Amino acid sequence: MTEEPILSVSHVSKRFGGKGDLLAQMLAALGLAKPRPQVRAVEDVSFTLARGEVLGVVGESGCGKSTLGRMIAGLLEPSAGEILIEGQAPAARMAKPAEGQGARAPRALDMQMIFQDPFSSLNPRKRVNDLIGEAPRVHRIVSPEDLDLYIKDIMDRCGIDPAYRDRFAHQFSGGQRQRIGIARALAVKPEILVCDEAVSALDVSIQAQIINLFMELRDELGLTYVFISHDLGVVEHIADRIVVMYLGRIVESGPAEQVFDDPQHPYTRALIDGVPKLDRRRVAYEPIKGDIPSPLDPPKGCHFHPRCPLATDRCRSEAPVLREIAPGRQAACHLITTDTDTTIKETAEWPVTKTG
Repeated sequence: MTEEPILSVSHVSKRFGGKGDLLAQMLAALGLAKPRPQVRAVEDVSFTLARGEVLGVVGESGCGKSTLGRMIAGLLEPSAGEILIEGQAPAARMAKPAEGQGARAPRALDMQMIFQDPFSSLNPRKRVNDLIGEAPRVHRIVSPEDLDLYIKDIMDRCGIDPAYRDRFAHQFSGGQRQRIGIARALAVKPEILVCDEAVSALDVSIQAQIINLFMELRDELGLTYVFISHDLGVVEHIADRIVVMYLGRIVESGPAEQVFDDPQHPYTRALIDGVPKLDRRRVAYEPIKGDIPSPLDPPKGCHFHPRCPLATDRCRSEAPVLREIAPGRQAACHLITTDTDTTIKETAEWPVTKTG
């Protein structure tokens, strides 16, 4: 019997703008104002996440990965689709607890987020003791008499000296501040952590320490991660599975090792080709040609076709469907086929191979 996924994202979309309020609609109807443009930040995204798994969500800036992360964390409401934790919708998770359950409703706090900038995400007026201890105190996760010992234990687990718990956030380095953000998230005993560019603002040496901390915490506490990043080198090290996004859509997904060893979508290939490797010397790295299109006016057909050297007339007119190309792997590209009798066009830069 297959275990139920801890996280299920089904046909989730997010749009910003559009009709606006009643006044904006009336002015637009009278021709006194232009209709508000609509941004399709995330478009029809679906995936599941198993307990204890690390899912890496990658793509260029503006691809919608942070918006997706905020919807998963409950900070944004999806325009369409649903997000379930262990089969429950957010409204059910945040329901008022039954009598005798205490202040903490089942699964109400199981999703926590760690942000990119550890300084701006921490209240500068609160001491570390309050930053970490306020949520467990309010939600009565521990008794008041045990709270101080609980905070010390979490700080120690995250590599922060408990002797510094009376300091303010600005008195710590960037890496230490990120550890405080992790400790604050762990204080409510979550099951899933959404990490939005959680190491991108840190020095490389500090990045390695924080990544190792994430892995240690997963092993100790059985945590599940949605790890959002534009740094494929970091994601390759930490993720079990990869989701590649482009202009709000998933273009490829699969086990991390397979995606990095044999990327199928041209966009995925371009991203991975741009990752420096010690075993590839004297290689001229080139960025993907062109700029990412505006989400206000995305291209017809495949969103990537204006930047893809393999694009055909079909790519320019028909949007590819995300489909299974091998067990556990999906991609959205007209050039990928599982038909062994079909010849696929190849180029020196991005050979598109058959699968299956």
